[in-house]
Amino acid sequence: MIDGGKEIFCMTRFIFVRHGQSVGNLTGRFLGQYDGALTDLGRRQAERAAEFLRDERIDEAFASDLSRAYETGKIIAEPHGIIPVPDKALREISAGKWENEEFSKIEEIYGADFGVWQNDIMNARPTGGESVRELAERVTKEVWRLAALCDGKTVLVATHATPIRMLLREWVNMGALPDGPKWVSNASSTTAVYDAGRHTVEVIKVSENSYLSGVETDLPPNV
Repeated sequence: MIDGGKEIFCMTRFIFVRHGQSVGNLTGRFLGQYDGALTDLGRRQAERAAEFLRDERIDEAFASDLSRAYETGKIIAEPHGIIPVPDKALREISAGKWENEEFSKIEEIYGADFGVWQNDIMNARPTGGESVRELAERVTKEVWRLAALCDGKTVLVATHATPIRMLLREWVNMGALPDGPKWVSNASSTTAVYDAGRHTVEVIKVSENSYLSGVETDLPPNV
């Protein structure tokens, strides 16, 4: 918004949704940017999220262009008459040699790198892939861009587990969140209000999934 030649930002409300169960989640694989689809259960989870968010104001929608996230965003946005904008900056981490590989095999073959992922994720890099710090910079920069672009609006963002974990880390570092879950669950929603002018965040809720009762799924414990 421009007032007297000066740009003034309102607050932008984000609803971040992790994609529903994917074929990779079902088979215990690290998909990374491999384009694995939603399972039938994943679509049901997205439909539950859509019903939960039906009465929420949603003005704009953006989604990772990987099909598991994009389809989740499309299902949720449809009741609001919105089609999500595909956004490569919201993709999951580029996982190099780990992409579409079973977690058990990653641990066996790339044990040292996977150990860093498990125990010191901010210094982790999937073998031959993007570092977690690079992903964090990519995603947080894009969300702040969207906050300025969509000021005063409520924005749906459909993305992946690691991008949301990096957003949670930023909020903790900013003092907006005392702590956060290690990973959010499939099709859960996380809500935060961004003030692009003051560069502040207010966290409303993290990994809300009460609407998934009976159909919850999550990452395996060895991630």
